[in-house]
Amino acid sequence: MERSRVARRQDSTTNKRKKTGKQPKTKSKKPMWKRIFLLGLMLFIAAVIAFGAYTVYAIATAPELDEEKLVDTYPIQLISAEGEPLEGAGQIREYVSIDDISEVMQQAVVSIEDRRFYEHNGIDLRRIGGAVVANLTDGFGAEGGSTITQQLVKQSFLSTDKKLKRKLQEQWLALKLEREYTKEQILEMYLNKNYYGSGGYGVQTASKRYFNKPVSEVNYQEAAILAGLPQRPSAYDPINGDQELTRYRQEQVLSAMKRDGHISEEQYNEALDVAIADVISPGEETEEEAFTRAIYSRVQAELEEDYGLEQSDIYGTGLKVYTSINKELHTKFNSDIKSDNVNIPGGSFPADELRMGATVLNTKTGEIVAIIDSQQAKQGDKSYRDYSNEKRQIGSTAKPIFDYGPGIENGQWSTGKILLDAPLEGSYKPNNYYQEYRGQNTMRYFLTISGNTPAVRAFQEVRDEFGQGAIESFAKNLGVEPMYAGEEVLEANALGAAEASTTQMAAAYAAFGTNGMYTKPHLIQKIEFNDGSSINSPIKAKQAMEDYTAYMLTDMLRDVVSGANGTYEPGAFPWDVAGKTGTTNDEQDKWFTGYTTDYSISVWTGKVSGASETANKPNYAQYYFEYMMQQVTNATGQPDRFQRPDSVLSLGNELYVKGTKPKDLQPEKLVAPTGARVNYDEEAQTGSVSWSYDFDGAQADGYTDVTFTVTQKSADGSEQVVGTTGETSVNIANLAEGDTTFTIVANATNPLTGEQQSAPAQASYSIEPKEEPKEEEENPSDEENSEDEPSDENNGNGNENGNGNGDGNGNGEDTTGEQTPDEPATDEGSGEGTDEPTDGDDSGTPLEGQSNGESSDTNRGNGNSNNGNN
Repeated sequence: MERSRVARRQDSTTNKRKKTGKQPKTKSKKPMWKRIFLLGLMLFIAAVIAFGAYTVYAIATAPELDEEKLVDTYPIQLISAEGEPLEGAGQIREYVSIDDISEVMQQAVVSIEDRRFYEHNGIDLRRIGGAVVANLTDGFGAEGGSTITQQLVKQSFLSTDKKLKRKLQEQWLALKLEREYTKEQILEMYLNKNYYGSGGYGVQTASKRYFNKPVSEVNYQEAAILAGLPQRPSAYDPINGDQELTRYRQEQVLSAMKRDGHISEEQYNEALDVAIADVISPGEETEEEAFTRAIYSRVQAELEEDYGLEQSDIYGTGLKVYTSINKELHTKFNSDIKSDNVNIPGGSFPADELRMGATVLNTKTGEIVAIIDSQQAKQGDKSYRDYSNEKRQIGSTAKPIFDYGPGIENGQWSTGKILLDAPLEGSYKPNNYYQEYRGQNTMRYFLTISGNTPAVRAFQEVRDEFGQGAIESFAKNLGVEPMYAGEEVLEANALGAAEASTTQMAAAYAAFGTNGMYTKPHLIQKIEFNDGSSINSPIKAKQAMEDYTAYMLTDMLRDVVSGANGTYEPGAFPWDVAGKTGTTNDEQDKWFTGYTTDYSISVWTGKVSGASETANKPNYAQYYFEYMMQQVTNATGQPDRFQRPDSVLSLGNELYVKGTKPKDLQPEKLVAPTGARVNYDEEAQTGSVSWSYDFDGAQADGYTDVTFTVTQKSADGSEQVVGTTGETSVNIANLAEGDTTFTIVANATNPLTGEQQSAPAQASYSIEPKEEPKEEEENPSDEENSEDEPSDENNGNGNENGNGNGDGNGNGEDTTGEQTPDEPATDEGSGEGTDEPTDGDDSGTPLEGQSNGESSDTNRGNGNSNNGNN
């Protein structure tokens, strides 16, 4: 039955609905940027909530404002190695009311530190952005980001860490401080809390220290210096720091004052026309302040350079610094030396003509035990120079660093390496401090006597074979910077043109005593913050050279102190000590740097302007070294001996690197005589044997004391020694009939292998037996002719042989073959020498045939630069 139309329509409608219901809904997708925006917005809201919560936490945990802490200072506390305070180090402050601080002083501080100080409520948002611009346009330090109020809060209550929490607390407390105190009170507390250098806290202390007047009387020139100091007290210090840096900072302050209308353009220019030294007029320091002044200055530098602390983290935060200073020894050395309580030549140090500086440090750790300065600040002194830390030309103390050390390190030279002492060629032609030249000898010998020309040749050999970088890196690894001409390392470095301080030299030589381990010299063992946290010294030892290099240098430097030819004057120690003397042209500077396994000490003495020529002639540096080395040893016990490492082997008196056979240990065979000949008069039965010899060749191979042994062998086989001579001929007599053979051998001494003998040279002479007369009658004329006719076998040479010597041989005067100049050597840098030795015992037995005259230390020319001689 056919379904009705209505039924069919209902079915169709139902099917359509079912089909439509099964199809998925189509939804429009949001753009990617909207998704990113929404995600970012959510993260931002979360961050704001988190930051807000963290801010609330920071504020809730912020310390309370404490007026006592606002007023009090918290200076750096220096502690000795024994745990005792070093008094006089940064403990000085005189509090002053704002009413007694000159208006120009207040203006200078506000202009450079916080120009809107009287306008903001503790935080200056404009200043934060403006500080960035100012530092870019006007130079670093032109303007800081923190307000005076914030700086006061930080110094009084907060730790030095860089965490967000501390910065939030600083801003909160600054706002709170501004509500509870007036601007004048805040500025007063700030000016009395700051550190101003030279161990002084507070603007009143600084004014009296630098200008010898109260801060109420300072003018704008002086105020500009004081206002600039808190940013970098050690660098801008007008007495102990660099006065060029002081001027740079003063100019920044004056510029800010001019900008704010506190001074005129004319006043600004007038201020800059006056030198810093003419502005300051220092007050006199106490003895205790003088003894600790250098320590304090170095501690400041180490905190910045080695620990990475900023000025605001160092000063006024109660930082406790544990130093390596031995308080008792440091005080004793400074007191004894400044009061002439030391056994030195003449009994007293000529303080009006010379200055002295010294450093004592621990050989193993590089920690400074004591620093000594011959001077004490007096009223009106315009600058302070820590002579123990001031760089000077180092003279012949450079030779292990620039000449022999690089040779051993790169060429594995033995201590017996043969070097030549003779006039130099090229543009750099220094002479020796002794007048003659001593020919060929070992590196050990020339380092011991401090010869100049062999040292320059050693420098040149290393440079030519291994490149100047070999010398450069060796010196820099020991903390010594070479002198350059452009990019070229000057040859004058070989004799001490480079400059270094006693602290640098003590550390460099300490590396010789520790198998090549170098440690940067330092004072600080540990620092401790006011919250109890601490940081140990970050300085670590590094391998600066091979252990064989260090020990070979040490072994040779032992001979300088205790050897017969050593230049150390006071005499050997009863324990193991090594060291080196040093003198520059005209005796401007004199050095001695020496060490044991426990301590390394470097001493410098130098002339002031206008000093007499002979002011520095006595070896004060050596006697000061002797005094200090005895004192530290008496205090701490006798040191161990230097121990030879396994990498070094000994051959006779010399050392060489294990596993090598350096050429200098294999000398050429001793050259043999040549041209042997016999000159004999049979009728007189006398004559001579002569020969030629290359004395110069033997000397070039390192041989000395050449003699000749002549042996005679007769026809019957018997032998006898005719003689031993230093000449090139020997007399003979009564030769027997038949062939006689003469054998000549040369004998000489080599410093490496001892006595040596050459190959032989030979010459023969034959005498024919005389025939007996026959009994038979003979023609007389035939007999006569037979007797008068010479034999073809007669080997006589008549006058053609002579003695074969010429003018170069057989003169009996030069037995070593060394050449002696016709005139004494002169010093291009320091004038002619004298006959009086000046640098230690350099009058040891000279080589045979050489002049034994003593010579002056002043004859140590160095060509075109002031550098070393002995």
